[in-house]
Amino acid sequence: MPGGRKNRIKSRNQGEERPGGDEFQQALSYSFKLLGYRQRSERELIRRLGMKGFGPETAGAVTDRLKASGYIDDRATAGSLRLRAEEGKFLGLSGARQYLRRMGISRVDTDEALEGYDEQASAARLAEKKMNQIKSSPPAEARKKLSGYLSRRGFSYETVRKTIDAFIKEAK
Repeated sequence: MPGGRKNRIKSRNQGEERPGGDEFQQALSYSFKLLGYRQRSERELIRRLGMKGFGPETAGAVTDRLKASGYIDDRATAGSLRLRAEEGKFLGLSGARQYLRRMGISRVDTDEALEGYDEQASAARLAEKKMNQIKSSPPAEARKKLSGYLSRRGFSYETVRKTIDAFIKEAK
């Protein structure tokens, strides 16, 4: 289609020197597509560009450009992912730490983002949802199911114990 989007991008940027030229532009477009879904860390974006077939030099040049333009900010991404882990995925502190690290957030940014993480509140919300599924189980079985479920989500033993005590009253 004459005068289409691709032609405008090419003509607007013809005078600029870029490493890889067309490959750089394709990688940049793909990066914007990924960033349109959610924030991404620099490491995650480099990994995704590599999976798409772009070389490390192109991926590095693209991420440098995006960082300079403010599209990539690992600290802001860490905060966003922390919120997602705490309120959307209902992960414990350990689970949230693994989640952020898996998404390419550095150890320092992960520790900073997880300061003040309210593990007990997340556990309570998750236990409340789970209790609807296991309410017909005997108390001992419900305790075991809830304990395993919370542990697999990355909650500490202490948090699991407090949450179970609050939600399950065993008949003695």
